[in-house]
Amino acid sequence: MIVEVLVVYLLLMVGIGIYEYRRTKGFLDYYIANRQLGAILVSFSFFATYFSTAAFLGGGGYGFVAGFQWSAFLSFFHILFAILSWFLIAPPLRRIAEKEGIVTIPELFAKKFGKFAQIVTALIIVTFFELYMVSIYKGAGNLLEVMMGIDYITALLITAAVITIYTAIGGFRAVVMTDLIQGFIVFFGGVLLFVLLITSLGGFEAIENLKNVEIFGGMKGEALFEFGKLAPQPIMASGMVIPFILSLTFAISIAQLASPQLIIRFVAAKNDRVIAHGMILAPLLVGIFAICVFSIGPFGWLVIPKYSDVSNFVKNPDLVVPFITMKLFPEGVNALLLTAIIAAAMSTINSLVHVSATALVRDIVQNFYKISDKNVVRLTRLAVLLFALTPLIIAVKPFGVIVEIVGVSFSVITSAFLIPIVAALYSKKPNSKAAISSMIAATVTCILWQLYFSKTYIYPVVPGLVVSAIVYLATTIKK
Repeated sequence: MIVEVLVVYLLLMVGIGIYEYRRTKGFLDYYIANRQLGAILVSFSFFATYFSTAAFLGGGGYGFVAGFQWSAFLSFFHILFAILSWFLIAPPLRRIAEKEGIVTIPELFAKKFGKFAQIVTALIIVTFFELYMVSIYKGAGNLLEVMMGIDYITALLITAAVITIYTAIGGFRAVVMTDLIQGFIVFFGGVLLFVLLITSLGGFEAIENLKNVEIFGGMKGEALFEFGKLAPQPIMASGMVIPFILSLTFAISIAQLASPQLIIRFVAAKNDRVIAHGMILAPLLVGIFAICVFSIGPFGWLVIPKYSDVSNFVKNPDLVVPFITMKLFPEGVNALLLTAIIAAAMSTINSLVHVSATALVRDIVQNFYKISDKNVVRLTRLAVLLFALTPLIIAVKPFGVIVEIVGVSFSVITSAFLIPIVAALYSKKPNSKAAISSMIAATVTCILWQLYFSKTYIYPVVPGLVVSAIVYLATTIKK
């Protein structure tokens, strides 16, 4: 049944791509669906794009080694930044984009800070979105490997092939329409997974049982409920548990304020009423899903020791959620949950690929060559193929667990773009030199921090944002 359900789902996604291909007319349709998206489409597309396999496997599984402090901080930050994104970023961005005819986020920077800022922004997007996609491909591969017993590379190829087809031919219309369906599947699947898990473990009795179970290091399960107690062994030994958990959950969550693949949805919204309704719906979807899914990991201690050696899951917590699913639930439920997690992967990769392709063509190539609208769409479709396959190749031999890869890539994207975006939307006299300098400084800081200071267990987004803000303010004041 798992195979049949998955095949039907994949064929449906391709079918939507073909359908939207026939409806797409011109580059504005291909890039932002002609600015005609309603509240439900924008909200579910925002939700589905943000939550990927990293949420199910990385976010859901990491609590196995970090306890409920991970669940609490990550859920809190997700809800907070979802609200701030829709209240602070969405309204002015939609109005400015409509007034100025903006169709990409780098183009917003071009209007406010100049062409060079546009190119720098596009280059950062192209580079670090590819890194982020590696983590999502890895998640999809791990999932199919555990739940279906198929080869890891075959799983990668299946995922990439379907996404490339419907994103390339259908453009943004196909992306948001598949996001709507995938968003429903992801949301329902996440809630169902949590409810079934708690029910199968005896309801509220599972919490008391969890407190008494023995976990790694000979500790009692009560440690799972304590702040500053659990983390991977090197972090516990350093005494940096709280800074590590806070910086990582902060890095992943604050991306909702500045990630181009998310906030481009605001540009495609039909009117201000769509944004007003989305302010309620989108944070609600994010909050319910986050609380359910991010609380799953610690309960793995009531399941995994009965069937397997826990050391493998401590080393790779990305495997916790699929293992629990396989052991506790019947095949029909597994088929639904598998589809939900695959949907989470595809709904994120399609947006990352689309934004990367549009950044390359619209924001880099078109700054040097004049291209007709018809050829712009053709070239963007070719770019989709390029950006879907590159991270696939890297994912064959990936580095790090999912939450670590996501944390690093989100750190760069967030710290490089957040300050300039706020300045572009709210400053009466945006400073071009300050924006460009802050983006470059943030990117360099994050890279150097990861290379030389990662043992501090503070994720790069923190120093990246601090440096970005200091450089922007210092350059502005100097002027």
